[in-house]
Amino acid sequence: MDMPDEAWQREAPHLREIVLFLSVHLDRAPGVLWPEYDNPAFGDVDDGDDTVEAEEGDEAEDADGIGAGSAGGAVSPAQVERFTAELASLTGLSVRLDRVETAGTSPDVGGDAVWTGQPGDREHLLIHQIAGPVTWQLTGTGESGRPESFQCRLLPGELLYVPAGWSRRRVGAPQARYAVICLGSKGA
Repeated sequence: MDMPDEAWQREAPHLREIVLFLSVHLDRAPGVLWPEYDNPAFGDVDDGDDTVEAEEGDEAEDADGIGAGSAGGAVSPAQVERFTAELASLTGLSVRLDRVETAGTSPDVGGDAVWTGQPGDREHLLIHQIAGPVTWQLTGTGESGRPESFQCRLLPGELLYVPAGWSRRRVGAPQARYAVICLGSKGA
C-alpha cells in the first residue's frame, strides 16, 4: 500500500484515513476507525449534515435526488462505486460493497443476530455504520494462533475491520443501518 507522496496528497481525506487504518490492521486484528472525515458514499442520519462538497455536487445525488450525505442516510450507488474503485486502486485489494443492511429487517428481529462468518473465510470486511449504534462481537484466531474475541459499540460514521476467518454478530439495535464492504486479494 505504498504510494508516492504526490498521489497521496491528491486522495480524499476519508480514503487516506481508511488506507492508513487498513495498513495497521489488515491480516492482523480487528479494529475500529473513528474517522475525522465523512465518507461521502454513506450518509449519516444522526448529524443531519446536508452538505456535499461542490466538486461532487452532481455525483452526490442518487435517483431519488437525495445526497449521500443527507439527513436521510441515503447510499449513493455512484459514490459507492467510486469509493470501492478508489479504495481498490490504493490498496491493491479487490473491494466490493456486499450489502447495505438495516438490522430490523433481518430474519432474527427481536433477538440477537446469529454468528456469521465470511464466505470461504478469505475476505476481510469493513463494516461502515450508517445509522444507529450497534454492538458488534467478533471471534476468531488471533496473531498468536489462539482463539480471541473482540467487542465494540459502533456509532454512525465509524468503521469496524473484521479479519478474514473471524465470525461476527451484532447485538440488538433494530433501527441500525450499516454497509458491509468486502476486501479480498485481486485474484479472488
